[in-house]
Amino acid sequence: MNSSDAYVVFGKIPNSVRGAATAHGLTDRECLFSAKADLTLDGSVRETWLIVTATSAIAIGSEFQVPAPEPGAEAVVRGGGVTGPFPLKDVDRFRVFHTVGSAFLQFRIGGLYVDVVCFSNSLVDVFDRVRAQLERLHQGRELQPEALTKPRELICPTCGLPLPGRKAQCPKCQGGHGAFFRALRLMIPYRAFLALLLVAMLMRVALSLLPPYLTKILVNNVIIAKTHVEWLKWIVLALVGAAAGQMVLNVFIGLANAKVGNRITRDLRDMLQDKLVGLGVDYYDQNPTGALVSRVLWDVDYFGSFVDQVAQGFLMNVMTVIGIGVVLFTENWQLALWVMLPIPLVLIGTPIFWKYVYPRYFPVWDSQSKASQLLSGILSGIRLVKSFGQENRERKRFQGSSAYMQQARVGLAYSFAVFNPVMGFIFGLGGLIIWLVGGMMVVKAELDMGTLMLFFGYVAMFYGPISSLTSFSNWLTGFVAAGHRVFELLDSTTTLQEDPHPVRMPELGGAIEFRNVTFGYDPHHPVLKNVSFKVNPGQFLGVVGKSGCGKTTIVNLICRFYDVQEGEVLIDDVDVRKIAREDLHNHVGLVLQEPFLFRAAVRDNIAYGQPDAVPRQVIEAAKAANAHDFIARMPGAYDRKLGERGAGLSGGERQRVTLARALIREPKILILDEATSSVDTESEQEIQTALALLRKGRTSVVVAHRLSTLKNADYILVVDDGAIVESGSHEELMQLKKLYYKLVRIQTELTRLELD
Repeated sequence: MNSSDAYVVFGKIPNSVRGAATAHGLTDRECLFSAKADLTLDGSVRETWLIVTATSAIAIGSEFQVPAPEPGAEAVVRGGGVTGPFPLKDVDRFRVFHTVGSAFLQFRIGGLYVDVVCFSNSLVDVFDRVRAQLERLHQGRELQPEALTKPRELICPTCGLPLPGRKAQCPKCQGGHGAFFRALRLMIPYRAFLALLLVAMLMRVALSLLPPYLTKILVNNVIIAKTHVEWLKWIVLALVGAAAGQMVLNVFIGLANAKVGNRITRDLRDMLQDKLVGLGVDYYDQNPTGALVSRVLWDVDYFGSFVDQVAQGFLMNVMTVIGIGVVLFTENWQLALWVMLPIPLVLIGTPIFWKYVYPRYFPVWDSQSKASQLLSGILSGIRLVKSFGQENRERKRFQGSSAYMQQARVGLAYSFAVFNPVMGFIFGLGGLIIWLVGGMMVVKAELDMGTLMLFFGYVAMFYGPISSLTSFSNWLTGFVAAGHRVFELLDSTTTLQEDPHPVRMPELGGAIEFRNVTFGYDPHHPVLKNVSFKVNPGQFLGVVGKSGCGKTTIVNLICRFYDVQEGEVLIDDVDVRKIAREDLHNHVGLVLQEPFLFRAAVRDNIAYGQPDAVPRQVIEAAKAANAHDFIARMPGAYDRKLGERGAGLSGGERQRVTLARALIREPKILILDEATSSVDTESEQEIQTALALLRKGRTSVVVAHRLSTLKNADYILVVDDGAIVESGSHEELMQLKKLYYKLVRIQTELTRLELD
């Protein structure tokens, strides 16, 4: 049972409020659903149930016992209070009102908001869904039970902890093994190369075990016994050969690690970039760009060292430790046991260190991400910062972010500063033990000097790999934290799923139709409510309304940046969800209010949607957008390199370049989302002159604040609070003398005042 199910009951009045509900004439038959809140209206912690029928809603507090006033008397059972009932037809609006630590479900009745139920912030999501269903019932539409009971996207259904993103994997439930083993699967394409690397490492380990054994022979048979003197040069040559062999193998292993590691890093960055480009616009509405850049540029670096750390930092060290252990126990098992004495301390200390340090990586990543996001915002808006003289304020903001990063990094560094010296001391005990125990054995003639030297040689090699294994655990801690973030991005799903059998539309007529469309960026807060309209091929449609009423949302749905929750958006009588995405984008040209140009040549910006366009096509598109003349006058003309976001061009010039970019593909549907709202009157006239020619043979959808641009529209939609309240031509709407007439009169008065 998920968290929503525990607080919503369908077709049943809870037993704790049944008595009070019955007194108000409510039975299970009338009850559509009951939703449980955890606070009373005065803030007391007590269960309250909102009972909803098809026509009304009532809040009833659960019954509770009042202690007996004197010993022996019975406790008194009382109700928790009743709010309502409220006939839904009398409610103007439903809302969830947030306060500190809690929230209220409120009904607006007669222009005033009434508190109905109070609940803690943990239930805001539940009552947001309740509010949405109350709105549906108020509109005479059917209840959606699944909308009340579906799992919460930001809460882990297993452990109940918040997720790092919508539908992201839970770091707690996944643990560290998931990221590590998924990284191993990235190595599958390089398995042949890795097998060769494994053979090289085995040879490297074998050669590293040879020098101490040769040293034993040299000490016992040549130096001390002074026999077999002729062996001296051969043993020395063998030591040189072993060292040279290790050098060659180390070079090969290092080159192999570098090649495979960087190849994996490149592949993973390509995968992340491909994923980011494929995700819907809604994903970027919920995730800051700075955090995403941090994952692609910084977190992926951990994967670059994965092969090196796993191969040389783990496998080679494990093989070395095993090989040395076998030799030591073969030579003298009693002394070998003494050598192993510090090992349990390492085995105990490393998991404790992992548990203590692993959580400290998350503040480090969070601080890096926030600093990147803050700096990106400051640099992107540097003109605004300087125009308002807020340099000192931004310095302080970044200093605060930098201090947070410093604090996080210091906490992590302190952990290593304590752990590494402690481990070094423990490893140093091994050498001291050999001097004590081994020296006594040599004095007692229980051990020869050559074997003692062999132990010293191997112990130096033995504790080195073990120390490296503890360092590997340090790296692994950071890798798992980074891996979670990388794989979380790779596992992100877009809400815009391509139809498995899309309808190919190489040619398009240009008809647009909305059928009973309801949509909200948050599904519980619809922006468009049951909107329907139709545009015939070649028509000029204007969309007007107050800010925030849903005009741009109509554009987003036509372009299929989002999918509707209810209803259909059709082009040429085909649902846009079924049209092949490539065909849809080829036939729809979009010009936004804020023109965005890349740091590239003017020619490349115009040809962005059609990279194979020849110069003639670029020039024709520029002429069609009334941009050719000012481009030709610039130094370099079409080869002129633009700065960030089109720096070097005026607002009107940038807008005409973006218009040319939309036109070079010769779209059948041209959409302008307030494309002239931020330019001067002369630039607007230039753009309008271009549009007057371009609209011929195309379906045009123009969202405009300046209503003068829509006088020649075939059809105008007036949107207010997510609904179409008026529609018709300019003359028809002016005759109605309603909202459109009011907006025109206001703009006319403002224009007259400006002229005066």
